[in-house]
Amino acid sequence: MPRPRKGDRVELLTRPERLVSEKIKQQAADRGMSVSQYVADLLAIQAGHPELVRELDKEVLPLAM
Repeated sequence: MPRPRKGDRVELLTRPERLVSEKIKQQAADRGMSVSQYVADLLAIQAGHPELVRELDKEVLPLAM
């Protein structure tokens, strides 16, 4: 089954230093995010568009028991 569309997105390729790449991969994994979405969210924040952040630091309220 195809994934839902995430909006008007384009591919952006980059080749960071290995140390940076490893750190980004670990940070994404620690948050349970794909590297692609993690980097997209970081770029949205850096570009001044926090409204486009999809997953990064989105708080989930605990369920009431």
